[in-house]
Amino acid sequence: MSEAVAMSKSPGLMRRLSNRATQFAGRRRQSSATAMNREHSSGPVIRRRSDSTNTAPESAKGSLFNDSDDDMYSSHPEEPTALSLEFGDYPSTTASVSSGATNSPGPGPVIPAILLQGTVMTKVTKKKKALVTLVLENEAAKVSWDKSRPSKAFYIDDIKDIRVGRDAENYRREFGVPDADEPRFFSILYAVPDKSKGRSQKMMHLIAKDEPTFDLWTTTLDAISKHRQDLMASLSSFHDKAVRAYWRTEMNKQFQDKPHSEDEEEIDITGVERMCRSLHIHGSSNYLRTKFHEADTSQTGRLNFAEFQEFVRLMKRREDVGEIYRELTSELDKGLTVDQFLCFLRDTQGEDVGTDRSYWEGVFAKFVRRSKSKEQALQDALDGEAARMNEAALTGYLISTFNVPLTATPAEYSLNRPLHEYFISSSHNTYLLGRQVAGQSSVEAYISALNKGCRCVEVDCWNGSEGPVVMHGRTLTSQVSFADVMSTISKYAFVKTPYPLWISLEVHCNPQQQAMMAQIIRDTCGSKLVTEPLDASAEQLPSPSQLLNRILIKVKKPRSLEETRSLEQSTGRSRGSSLSSPYSRPLQLDNATIPSGSLPAAYYARSPQVLRRTPTTPASDGQESLTSSASDSEGLADDVAKAKESRRNNKTSNIIKVLGELGVYSAGLKFHGFDSPESKTYNHIYSFMEQTFDKNSRTADDKRAVTRHNMRYLMRVYPNGWRVASTNFDPIKYWSRGVQMVALNWQTYDLGMQINDAMFAAGTDQTGYVLKPSELREIKVIPNVPEEAGEGHIKRERKNVNFSIDVISAQQLMRPKGLAPNRSVDPYIDIEVYHADDKLREHKGVVGEAGGLDASGKDGTSILGVPHKLRTQIVHENGFNPIFKRQFNFALTTRYPDLVFVRWSVRCSPDGQNYSDRGPPLATYTAKLTSLKQGYRTLPLLDSNGDQFLFSTLFCRIKVEPATSIYVDSPPEAPESVGVFKTIGRTVFSRTPMSPKTPPESSYEK
Repeated sequence: MSEAVAMSKSPGLMRRLSNRATQFAGRRRQSSATAMNREHSSGPVIRRRSDSTNTAPESAKGSLFNDSDDDMYSSHPEEPTALSLEFGDYPSTTASVSSGATNSPGPGPVIPAILLQGTVMTKVTKKKKALVTLVLENEAAKVSWDKSRPSKAFYIDDIKDIRVGRDAENYRREFGVPDADEPRFFSILYAVPDKSKGRSQKMMHLIAKDEPTFDLWTTTLDAISKHRQDLMASLSSFHDKAVRAYWRTEMNKQFQDKPHSEDEEEIDITGVERMCRSLHIHGSSNYLRTKFHEADTSQTGRLNFAEFQEFVRLMKRREDVGEIYRELTSELDKGLTVDQFLCFLRDTQGEDVGTDRSYWEGVFAKFVRRSKSKEQALQDALDGEAARMNEAALTGYLISTFNVPLTATPAEYSLNRPLHEYFISSSHNTYLLGRQVAGQSSVEAYISALNKGCRCVEVDCWNGSEGPVVMHGRTLTSQVSFADVMSTISKYAFVKTPYPLWISLEVHCNPQQQAMMAQIIRDTCGSKLVTEPLDASAEQLPSPSQLLNRILIKVKKPRSLEETRSLEQSTGRSRGSSLSSPYSRPLQLDNATIPSGSLPAAYYARSPQVLRRTPTTPASDGQESLTSSASDSEGLADDVAKAKESRRNNKTSNIIKVLGELGVYSAGLKFHGFDSPESKTYNHIYSFMEQTFDKNSRTADDKRAVTRHNMRYLMRVYPNGWRVASTNFDPIKYWSRGVQMVALNWQTYDLGMQINDAMFAAGTDQTGYVLKPSELREIKVIPNVPEEAGEGHIKRERKNVNFSIDVISAQQLMRPKGLAPNRSVDPYIDIEVYHADDKLREHKGVVGEAGGLDASGKDGTSILGVPHKLRTQIVHENGFNPIFKRQFNFALTTRYPDLVFVRWSVRCSPDGQNYSDRGPPLATYTAKLTSLKQGYRTLPLLDSNGDQFLFSTLFCRIKVEPATSIYVDSPPEAPESVGVFKTIGRTVFSRTPMSPKTPPESSYEK
């Protein structure tokens, strides 16, 4: 909770090396509304990273977690309404802009007139340099450089970052901009709401004509953005200062600066409705008019300032919190005593009040003080009245940082178990910003992942004309310099967490460029790089705490000719073959290998992952490398022949010694069985594509072998190559097999990524390392089965998990994109529960009937990827403060209580009467059950990019009972699943419509 006490103000946009950690952490990723048509946007989002739904970054709190009237936080106004008008009122001048915006929502920063007129800049791309006139459009709050083409512009609210100096050095070098231009070179990173091209952000690189012009643009954009953030965050919580500022702006517009008295200042219902639209208050017209008439005590049809303040007070009042308040005290006029408040925290909220009572007494005093005027507080002190918490103060506490939904990080902790005993936050194709077929490769993707706590990034290396490059091979993706990637990784490696970072190298380079890679890695990482074991005599991996601020390289182990022959003779198979029995000699596909002839020919006809000989650059001395890529001309027989020829000509590993020896604690091996000698080396790692893993872990013996291996050694699983839209699989099933590095496409915020974010969202999990359940770290034997377990089959221990979630209300929900202006918002809430054992028919989770509609499968069952799902009723014509008051009871049996996840989804009825699962939810929030705190909690809501909405929240009550042990019969091994089990999960876990012939995942018993 120290974060809540010591929150700092929101920083500016420009990044400086000295304060990179705090500044970048507060940036949101992208906009959630259509940039060019914002009259009916879906709602503003907080400019912050999406992983921090527990304790938001100190510099990035939204109105959901506002702790004082003076704390203004980052926001994202989408509509050119109140804020745009305020922006348009900024005075222009030829003087320089003020260095920073104030923290009050008063007059904005002064805008230099020269920026409104436009300045000539040099726009730099990879292909060319061109002169453009950059114009700051004050009414639209955007920057444009070609008024005849609307796409040649971006909104100030969509700016995610401004890079200058050393932070822009990579781009400057890449585009051949000389060092002399560095003081005038800057890069603007901004969101692209239209993701039709598979990317969600763009970079604009500019060279100003002189340094004064450079300073004007960078400081002005920074100041304007800060002011808009402050104003919107303040208005969203109806702070008195913001309300007064809004009133003054409205009156200035009404009277156009003409002399008038305060008695003449009034606002009608149209003005009130306009304000509500600007704050995304999507209530019915009848609701707003009712509150308007309640405030209109003079019954004139217009509100003076005092009546307008009463209207705001009526809008702020939370009826749902009022019920809680009335349950806690019978003295409604006086309020809660400090003892009553502390009892509420202990008994209902599950807070540890006894450990630090004085801290919670301070919290009580804080909100009591905020809820009263200075005059009231002074009078109470004079009267000797003991402090009491009124309803407004209780409301303030429930939406504050002191009442976050996830457990906090303890002040002191240590991750002292061996590395293989942790789940590690891992990324696949980290270099991509969009789709893996035609997406953009960029260092920005690494910056984003590292700032969200990723602890294993992937670097796919290929031969380049001037040194190794990073790209997705044999696709239309762009490429980026390997040196720039390594420099970026080294720079941002420990911004979010000091625990060790893994760099997973996928090497397709010739020996010369591999040597360059090794040198670049050593030069950029320096002393952070692990180049030798910490303890040469150790026979197990070190702990994360032993490797603080260290970088580990994962790379294939180089093999000698003799080792290769020995392995071929002893096993005759490789990673793609069965995990328990030998098959024919394998062919290599990416990191995995499959037995020749083990897949039907039809698969090769539709799969982009077909072997192809890839000619290298002239630097390769005529050698060729066997890689995986798309092929539209070469048949399977030709590929097989070439693969065999390649194996004859390349009998040793293609990884050279100087590069391979960097894999100190993660030497990549081809799979030759868990009984092979090399599978017993403590520092090896196996890497499997999801389909290879699934295909070879169907039987109980295979599953058991995988799980036991992962109790002592490392394993990585990554998405199939046919996921052309960079979708994700269900990570839970791989975690349940003990896989440490479950690598996902972080650029796609689908269900798989939402669950992954939830895994690493709370407490020490935010380090990027989650201690695996004890069942996945050690073999447990049940020596004496209790009598109540009964007789018969072998017994296995399971856990009964019971919990309830009361969906009480929602606040200021967003409008669906494309919803007609005359259509109302008719919301409902889905709750889904995912867990590792949800496929077991014998021990399936049982969903209670209390208070909600069961939206699970027709037979009430749930298989892996198809959750237990309940939903609320539809609330008509109320997106502002819908009341649901529905309780959902869940009871399930699982081996792994730590792998239970809950997702809340906000949906909108298409007609006000019927439910619809078409399309993605309007907003979601996902949490690991063991990370959730008890009691009444305000849940943030995230958009389809993982950005938190500024206004929109859910209010719920959560109760979780302690898990209890039971003993169940060991189920008989089931035959291989076909039919519905293979296809039903496709609609849930990202089987994209773009690839209708995608082969379904195999299901298997847990």
